[in-house]
Amino acid sequence: MHITFLGTGPIKPIPRPRCQSAACLDAKKNNSKSKRSRSSIIIKNKNLNLLLDVSPDFLKQIKKNKIKKIDAALITHPHFDAYGGIKQLDNWLNSPIPIYCRMQTWQIIKKKFKSPNNLFWQEITPYKIFRIKSLPILPLPVYHSIINEEKFPTLAYKIKNLIYCSDVKKIPTKSLSYFKNIKTLILDAAMYFNRQIFSHLNTTDAINLGDKLKVKNLYLTQIGHSYPPHNQAVREIKKYISQNKIRLKVCLAYDGQKIKP
Repeated sequence: MHITFLGTGPIKPIPRPRCQSAACLDAKKNNSKSKRSRSSIIIKNKNLNLLLDVSPDFLKQIKKNKIKKIDAALITHPHFDAYGGIKQLDNWLNSPIPIYCRMQTWQIIKKKFKSPNNLFWQEITPYKIFRIKSLPILPLPVYHSIINEEKFPTLAYKIKNLIYCSDVKKIPTKSLSYFKNIKTLILDAAMYFNRQIFSHLNTTDAINLGDKLKVKNLYLTQIGHSYPPHNQAVREIKKYISQNKIRLKVCLAYDGQKIKP
C-alpha cells in the first residue's frame, strides 16, 4: 500500500492572494513545501486507487501527481474543503464510481451539486468494516464541528495499519481504542504551537495525542496559515520533540509527499 498526499492544507490554500506572511511568501518560491492545497490523499493498493476526500483543488492535484485512475472515494465530513471537488471528479471520470460516506454527508453534497452522473453513493456504518476490492476499511466517528454531530458527522478511516483523521478536535472513547498502537496516523494539526481554534487540533495537541496513543509514525496534515514556513516549522517541531523526550516519529506532511505506511 502506498500513499500520496495530494494536499495538506486548510480550507483556503497557501499562498493566499496578496498575503505577505512569511508562509505565503515562502510558498511562492519554486518547489516550496510551504505551498499547500486542500487536504486529500490517494491510496494505491494493488489494482485499487482510493481517494480520501475530494478537495476543490482536485483537478490540479491529480494532474500534478499524474493520477490516471480513481476507483472509489471516501469523504470524511461535509465541509466544502472535503467534498468541493465532487463536480470536477464527476466530469473527469469515464465511468461511474462509488462515493462512501454517511447519509447526512451525501445529502449535503447532493444539495450542492444536484445529481452527479458518474458518482453513486454507498452508505457506511460507523465501526462496521466494509471492503473495496478486498481492502478492509473501518469508519471511526470523531468530533470536528460544533454543529450537532448527528447532523454533521465526521469520520476517520482505518485502513490496514493506517488511520486518516484529517479534521478533528476530539476523539470519542470508543473510536480512540482503535487508534492505540497504530503504525501510521495522519492527523489534523491545523493550528501551530500556542494557537487554538474550536474545531481543530494544534501542533502540540496532535504530537501529544500521538505520543499518548503510542503511534509509531505521525504525519501532521491540514496545516494552516498560522504555521511559519515549512522548513522552520520542521525545525521547531524537532526541538519540541527533543525537549519533551517524545519517542514518536513526527513528520510535517507536504503536498506531493509519498509514503508507504
